[in-house]
Amino acid sequence: MAIKAIVQDLDSVEEQFRGLYAEKDGVFVLQIGGLQEHPDAKALKGALDRVRGEKRELTEKLTAVESRLTGLPDDFDGSAYETLKQAAEGKGGAPTEEQIQQIRDKVRQTLETKYNGEIQTRDERNAKLNAALQRMTIDDGLSRAMDEASIDPRHKAKLLPYLKSAGKIQVEEDGDVFKASVETDLGPVSLSRFVTDWAGSDDGKIYVAKSTGPNPPGGKGNLGGKTMKRADFNALDHKAQRETVSGGTQIVD
Repeated sequence: MAIKAIVQDLDSVEEQFRGLYAEKDGVFVLQIGGLQEHPDAKALKGALDRVRGEKRELTEKLTAVESRLTGLPDDFDGSAYETLKQAAEGKGGAPTEEQIQQIRDKVRQTLETKYNGEIQTRDERNAKLNAALQRMTIDDGLSRAMDEASIDPRHKAKLLPYLKSAGKIQVEEDGDVFKASVETDLGPVSLSRFVTDWAGSDDGKIYVAKSTGPNPPGGKGNLGGKTMKRADFNALDHKAQRETVSGGTQIVD
């Protein structure tokens, strides 16, 4: 049986799977890792690439047609076409520069109306697809970062919008992958580092899952101290940082 991504309540979910859900906006949402590898996400990325390709093709067509305005496209109006045709055959005298310019302006307006309308439609589709991919990238990245920082799963749903607003998150496209980072005074940092630092602050540590078992984290070295300098904390690997935070150590500057 497939696991549903969104359910109204957990009564319909088997007991062993309920911990995989977090409440958000009145429903329970399945917490998914590696979302960019999901077929639906790949399909959305493929659609975005197709729209971009169509936009480039239309732009190139418009540029090519405008560069040929000195010719005579089929959609010239009858009187303008006849004027230039007679001039080419030596009849009726040569058209004036003003007549030629009027014809060019009319053709340009016709072409711009036609192609710019199509380009605008694709721009709007492109913007919607891009926004959807960015939301998926940020939400998935923050969810994984909260897991790495040992945030209690019960708080993840309400912390997600808070963390999104707390940091200046930017999304960049790196080849076929979207990557999110947080801009700070010291430069961009990963979502993992951003959330881990926050989890070690006074505001964040209350949301860290409590250590359980006979050997809780924080039993050796600096991990057992009540405070740790941020420079020392930053020098630890992610696993040690998680253990430090979950063990109740406060990070100080």
